[in-house]
Amino acid sequence: MRRNAYTMVKAVIHWALLVATLLYLLSGLGITQYRLIEPLTLGLLSKGLSLKIHDNLLIPFILLLSVHVLLEPAKQIYSRVKRKPTAN
Repeated sequence: MRRNAYTMVKAVIHWALLVATLLYLLSGLGITQYRLIEPLTLGLLSKGLSLKIHDNLLIPFILLLSVHVLLEPAKQIYSRVKRKPTAN
């Protein structure tokens, strides 16, 4: 993988994980502290909507976190395999 493409993929994963984490935290607060969060979001984030968002973010959050953690080791393995000379 070219360095430029890797850097772009890495940045997209990092930003997506940041957004997912913030949404996960905000929706969790929207469930437990709905009397505070609903007025702060001007009524956009109700307790029911917070619950739906929170439930639907679990799998994407876990996938993004896994890719984030495994991205650098995968790059190192790929570069070692690519560098390894073939036996003729």
